[in-house]
Amino acid sequence: MATISCMRPCVARADGSLEVLDGVQPLARSGTRLLSPSLDDLSPIPGETTLMHLPGRAAQVMDAAGRVVAPAGFLTVAAVLPVGYLRTLLPAGEPAPERRRLPLFGYTAVVEHRGELMTAASRTDAFSWWESESRKTGDVAAAVEQALAAMPRNRLVGHLAVCALEHRCYTAQNTFLRRYEAALPASPACNADCLGCISLQSDGEAPSPQPRIRFAPTTAELVEVASYHLQSDETAIVSFGQGCEGEPLTRAPALIAATREIRRRHPRATIHVNTNGSKPAVLERLIEAGCNSVRISAISFTEKVFRAYYRPVGYTLDDVVECGRVMSRAGGQVCLNLLTFPGVTDAPAEIERTIAACTTMAVRQIQWRSLNVDHDWLIDVLGARGVLMDDGIGLANMLAAMRERLPEVAHGNFTRPVVQPLGAAV
Repeated sequence: MATISCMRPCVARADGSLEVLDGVQPLARSGTRLLSPSLDDLSPIPGETTLMHLPGRAAQVMDAAGRVVAPAGFLTVAAVLPVGYLRTLLPAGEPAPERRRLPLFGYTAVVEHRGELMTAASRTDAFSWWESESRKTGDVAAAVEQALAAMPRNRLVGHLAVCALEHRCYTAQNTFLRRYEAALPASPACNADCLGCISLQSDGEAPSPQPRIRFAPTTAELVEVASYHLQSDETAIVSFGQGCEGEPLTRAPALIAATREIRRRHPRATIHVNTNGSKPAVLERLIEAGCNSVRISAISFTEKVFRAYYRPVGYTLDDVVECGRVMSRAGGQVCLNLLTFPGVTDAPAEIERTIAACTTMAVRQIQWRSLNVDHDWLIDVLGARGVLMDDGIGLANMLAAMRERLPEVAHGNFTRPVVQPLGAAV
């Protein structure tokens, strides 16, 4: 696509002040490949976007002779997008050899165009339940107090109160507001060591934005929170498997018992689990107890990419795909939580494998997620495994291709309630 000559690079000084440079062209990155962004790649910066300068990353631009240069004294600027938007290009920056690892955000390219800041993003979901306007700080705080009074001995309520008030987790807030989807974190343990895990960084090189739950909620605690939430007419879903926990399927007995009781009390509810797809046999038992929706997370259906990112313990990609088959055979909802990274996810071979996996699992919805991780670190890790990252077609183009080739699949960011009863044909 043609580049736009009136674009200018947005850069930062060490104190965080932003500047726009004249006489040079902006660059962005797809995997290891530097490129000049097209206007088709860009959108006006959405509300609630956070702009950041990246320490240890010198800004890269293109000079009049077409050479990649790093103007002295300037750092890379990146956007962190709000929910409902998909990053399409990475920021261009030259990492210093001794830089510190960046916190876990989805860093996105930023440029200036005709007086307006633009970012490499596509809108993927505008689900009203997740708009920030629907939640006010005072309303959340009052709802938390009400829940604490109603369930004074439930440890899960205290944990979710911190998530809702301090970490501003929308699902935790929904739990107290008794709207739409409730969070039911269940497991402090995990059988993977994901590079982008937001609740536990095993090497301590990057801060975890949501500290992991430190206890294993009992069946009674899970059921009490679920029932409290589902008493409202504005609720529809309760979900095991949140960002503040490990892998929920590692707690089979508690989850199965809780699911059975929640289903008995609330026969029309969507009982959903977010999982890494490691334990299809456990998921099958959970379905028998009444679970009717699953979201399976995957960065790739290529073995070396999958293993490099997840660092799984005791499970394989075959297990991940089988989890989808297990739910689809039962007639439940299968969602794919696709962790995207420009230059990797949109490589032609990756696209074909993702389409094949979606078909095999009978995926009903793909939830497009910008992978929150230090992009330079991930590129180093994948590069060491021999992963090529220079032939992506662009995430916006991939999204269009997936819509065309999987016309029955919905695309978005947020899980919807099940509209088909468990056991009906897919």
